[in-house]
Parts: sequence; structure tokens; C-alpha cells
Amino acid sequence: MSEVDYSVLESKLGYKFNDIGLLETAFTHTTYVFENGGEHYQSNQRLEFIGDAVLDVIVGEMIYNDKPYCDEGFLSKTRSAAVCERSFAEIARALDFGEYLLLGKGEDLSGGRDKDSNLADCFEAVIAAVYFDGGMEACKTVIYKNLSDTVNKAINGEIFMDYKSKLLEISQSRGHKHAISFVISDERGPAHQKEFDCEVYADELFLAKATGHSKKDAEQKAAKAAIKVYNTTFVV
Repeated sequence: MSEVDYSVLESKLGYKFNDIGLLETAFTHTTYVFENGGEHYQSNQRLEFIGDAVLDVIVGEMIYNDKPYCDEGFLSKTRSAAVCERSFAEIARALDFGEYLLLGKGEDLSGGRDKDSNLADCFEAVIAAVYFDGGMEACKTVIYKNLSDTVNKAINGEIFMDYKSKLLEISQSRGHKHAISFVISDERGPAHQKEFDCEVYADELFLAKATGHSKKDAEQKAAKAAIKVYNTTFVV
């Protein structure tokens, strides 16, 4: 049993865990694991993988139900605006997730408790912890409670649009619509200091490539570069 009292956090989140160990894992950063001689699977990254998928489904459903007459392009663009690092980080800050993060000493000293990437990843991991502890209906309750305002802002066009979303929006506004794809072409480095290469394509045409410290970071940087190439290549 964890020695940390998560009761205040559970109240804010809107869910009480049966297995508190899942929640503790959700707050465990890779740097903490490696500094304490643990294994990679003991960090929150596996949970993050599941949480990302669960959020895509439920947020997609929220937008689908709210806008029954909008096409796939609008649904995709709006979900991308809501389901992004900045949105998740803001929610995690509101829930005081930074106080509970287990970080390596270096990561903690460098401001890791308030980094968008750490907070967003942790939020996804917590959603996965809810999923494994209480199932999809419990996830819906938590997500509707904590993301409804974010989703509504995205639907109303009031939310920050990231580069990936912007590229998808541009590609659907031209005379010839293009399928945009993001491909992680390489990854390297130790688990706690990985680098990822991302390539962006419009249909089969290569647009740009960039490197980031997470897959999402690499995608955002690649999308930013790809927007310039796209606007030059496909003139209205």
C-alpha cells in the first residue's frame, strides 16, 4: 500500500481507486525508476500508451455526439485540438498532479514537476489507471468531469491549435484533399533520454522530418516544418 495520501487528488479527479498501486505507477516517471534501480516497465509509460487510446475514443465520442452533422474532417481536427499535450498539461496542473510526480533528482531540479510533457503523459497514465481499475464507464465519468470544458472550447474553435492540427486543417481546405501521415522513422538512446525522428507525408509525398524527445514532440516539430513546405508545394 502506498504511503502517499491520494484522497484529495481522487476527490478532484472524481474517482476512488480500488488498487492504489495503479495510481502510484501513473505518477512514476522513467527518471525515478532508473535512479532507483528499477525496470522500464515500472514507469508510467505503458499506462500512458493505453490512456492515449482511451482518450481518443471517449473524446471522439463526445465530439461525435455533440456535432451529429459534422464531417470526419471537423471531428478529427477538433479532437486533435482537445487531445493534445497542452490541454492535458493544463488539466493536470488544475488537479495538482505535479505534487504527486515521482521524478529523478535531475528531472525534479530542472523543473520537471511543471513540464507540459511530464504532466500530459501523467494525465494519460492516470486515465489508463482508471480504465484498468474501474473500466470504460469509470473513464467516461472522469473524462467528462475533467475534459468537458476543454472539448467544448475545441468545438467552438476557442482552444489552442497545435501544429499537427493546423497541418491537418490546411490539408483538408485545399482543392485537392491530402491524407497526412506521421511516421516515426527512428528512435534511439536510453529509455529515459530517448530521441525520436518523425517524417510527415501528404499522400506519398515527403514533406518534412524532425527530431524530438517524445513521439508527440517530434510530430509537432515535424508538422511545423511541414506546414511551410505544404503551403509552398500546394498553392491554392
